[in-house]
Amino acid sequence: MTKVERITNTLQETRQRRETQKPTVYELKLQNLSKGKAEVLRKAFLEAKWLYNWLVSDTERLGIPANKVSAVEVKAGDSYEQRELTVLGSQIKQEIADRLKDNLLALGKLKKSGRKVGALKCKRFVNSIPLKQYGVTYNLDFAGNRVRIQKLGKFRVLGLHQIPADAEIANAVLLRKPSGYYLHVTCYLPKDSRTSPNPIDKDIGIDFGVSSKLTLSNGIRIDFEVHETPRLKQLQRKLAGTQKGSRNRERIQFLLRKEYEKVNNRRKDAQNKVLAFLKIYRKVVFQDDCVKGWSGLFGRQVHSSGIGGLKSRLRTSLETPVAVERTETTTRECFACGKRRDLSLWDRVIECECGWKCDRDVNAALVILRKGLGLGVEQAVGLDRPELKPLERDAAARILGSNPYIRVSFPQ
Repeated sequence: MTKVERITNTLQETRQRRETQKPTVYELKLQNLSKGKAEVLRKAFLEAKWLYNWLVSDTERLGIPANKVSAVEVKAGDSYEQRELTVLGSQIKQEIADRLKDNLLALGKLKKSGRKVGALKCKRFVNSIPLKQYGVTYNLDFAGNRVRIQKLGKFRVLGLHQIPADAEIANAVLLRKPSGYYLHVTCYLPKDSRTSPNPIDKDIGIDFGVSSKLTLSNGIRIDFEVHETPRLKQLQRKLAGTQKGSRNRERIQFLLRKEYEKVNNRRKDAQNKVLAFLKIYRKVVFQDDCVKGWSGLFGRQVHSSGIGGLKSRLRTSLETPVAVERTETTTRECFACGKRRDLSLWDRVIECECGWKCDRDVNAALVILRKGLGLGVEQAVGLDRPELKPLERDAAARILGSNPYIRVSFPQ
């Protein structure tokens, strides 16, 4: 068997194996960096920027094997200087070039579909380095909590305990953030191993809103907002008074990125807590609302919660998500009889001639649950305002109560 045939067979076996697996990304933080190791990492990202900009400035250079490139031209003021690539490994160089080729192919497809796209430009900084092949470009030492990166050396990492023993480790990305350096490792786990019995053996419907970000069909309301901190506003005022190109401006920009990262981490933690709570249910039904359209009326409340990101994560983070089309009528429809009512934004209670009286958000969540399960009005027996189980209250208090930015209210 030739080398090409062996590679073809290996790729085919990998594709078949991936059909029974699910990808998961684990974040590891590089810790206890000495001055020497921190300088090596800083130089690696600097050389990655040099190589990327050198390839972007003349795309014909993509025909040259990037792993053979040992020096590139870098613009310094009005002239160009020759800089050597001393810390980037050969595979990392090739992966940077492959990433650029993928970007060009993606732009080409957008242009063919009629979208207006511009040309790729040089970057001021590069904050991610691809590590494509596990065991060659990088390697993990679970016993010593270390990671070895090609030509960069060994580093102590935090978070290796997250990766299960049956995980198949694939590619990774080395990231630079204001809070430090991180490694995002992609692993493939068997789909069967991800399924776990749900503590609450019932289905739940979700209605997204502004005052209460999530209203569940059992009456629980979840609200969370993480606003800009006073320090963030102070740094923005300081940045406005600095001179472009000065070191003071670069220092304040770094502090701004660090503060933005803190705010984003808080919002992401709130989303993670909500998703962890929803995982206790058997099925989660939600409507595919256009949250982006809400920004025109409720911009600050929508942006500070990150509800759009939460909605998009429902499809990938939950085991049994059920989406209802956004064109389906939910708020104005009576859950009991299915008749449509005329409601204004100020009407918080829906009252129907059939005798049904309910909060409009809870009614919408019940309608979403009924439509998501494919039930008619006469079949939705037992879904209307079921009794809240003690296990649900305990789970909400334990999971959601651990985040100070999440407010939970229970039905009276």
